Amino acid sequence: MKENKGLSLTGKDIIPTLDSERNIGTFGFFLLWVGIAVQLVTFITAAQLFPSLSPTQIVLAALLGNLVVVALLTLLGDFGIKYGIPYAVYIRACFGYLGTHIPATVRAIPAIFWFGFQTWMGAFALNEIMKILLGYSNITLLIILFGAVQIINTAFGINAIKKFEMLAAPSILIIGIYLQYLIMAKFDITLGSLFALSGDGGLSLGYGVVVFMGLYITMALNASDFTRFLKVKPSDKKGTWMQANKGSAIAHSAGLLSSMILFTIIGMTSGVATGNWNPIEMMTVVLGEGHPFILIVCLAFVILAQWSTNISANLLPPGYIIVNYFPKKIKFAHGAIIAGIIGLLMQPWAFADFMPTILIIISSLLSPIAGIMFCDYYLLRKRQLNIEELYKSGGQYRYWNNINPAALIAYVPAGLSVFFFPDVGFITAFVISNILYYPLMKYWIAKKYYQPEIFGKIEVKHLLDEQSKDKEVI
Repeated sequence: MKENKGLSLTGKDIIPTLDSERNIGTFGFFLLWVGIAVQLVTFITAAQLFPSLSPTQIVLAALLGNLVVVALLTLLGDFGIKYGIPYAVYIRACFGYLGTHIPATVRAIPAIFWFGFQTWMGAFALNEIMKILLGYSNITLLIILFGAVQIINTAFGINAIKKFEMLAAPSILIIGIYLQYLIMAKFDITLGSLFALSGDGGLSLGYGVVVFMGLYITMALNASDFTRFLKVKPSDKKGTWMQANKGSAIAHSAGLLSSMILFTIIGMTSGVATGNWNPIEMMTVVLGEGHPFILIVCLAFVILAQWSTNISANLLPPGYIIVNYFPKKIKFAHGAIIAGIIGLLMQPWAFADFMPTILIIISSLLSPIAGIMFCDYYLLRKRQLNIEELYKSGGQYRYWNNINPAALIAYVPAGLSVFFFPDVGFITAFVISNILYYPLMKYWIAKKYYQPEIFGKIEVKHLLDEQSKDKEVI
């Protein structure tokens, strides 16, 4: 097997995690997901979907869309739990050693976009606080400063992120519930009157489901970036799928669904009451000039929500992806810094009026990758990975010029299907990618570039023994 000297595949931040590095328990993982999910893009999306959808349809779309995402998070987080590898490494098995950069980059761009957008939202809130306290305004300066603080927080790694989430998540939930109470009291809205409203039928329920899936399908792809740090008993890790993933499933379900439904209801109520999707402008309307302290507290909530989501959902994943480009030269801290700077330079706040459309585009780009990953890991390899080969230049995942043609052939028509069938876009993309990838991989690529685990011919082993692994040597 020819060694490709030009490829760099191994680095300290992307090799499998040790059992001693898995230091996030199920409750900590739950809080991490609360922190990830309390983002204002959910608020904005729910507000912009009314009156095209009724309040009942909006909440139902959020629930259904995120149930699918929870299932994907747990399914695609399995190889992080079982093998301790990040998304950017596993995807080599599907797309090849160089081809991996295609789905990795496609995954990184939305995260970087959301980092810039949510930094703008946080800076907007900071600017309002400055106007109240100091009578001074400078949104550009605050975008730069707020962005820098988040980048530094993320650069310190998963432990720093976990500690921040454990402090921020409870505060965000409490203030969110209080904000919902303020809106309802100000505009004399009850839950009964809210859910009695009907929409104008401008959009279908299926479209709403796909839109809400677009919010977190990004996270489903790189679920292993987090699950590789989740505490799992060695016996459970080697046991059944349910034994290995029970903690992951509980934390994903409770953390994501509770936060998403809460923020969907808050955003939807705001859209009904004020006709305004901007949460900061809405807070100013609701509280007026007579409650400056409460307004500051609510604006602080906006800042915490953006910070909490950005460091875990929008900087950590692209940070690992950037490391994977040059693993021997770039550390995770450098990757997070690069991702953050690009996110600010993109100025994504210019697209704030088009959230549902942007989320449909994200679904079209990422759904086929989820389908290919599922098919490759579960249907073809049956959860068996040749870990050593993932890090070996010239190994079994070299395919054609280090790119897997089966993945590319499956990806393009699956992604395009979302635009032709937006109401069921995720389903079409997921199914088409599976239908195309499975036969192409099993009966063509896996035979031409022999994949022993697909044919049940290997004894699965980890990259290095627990006792002999030494990250500093790599």
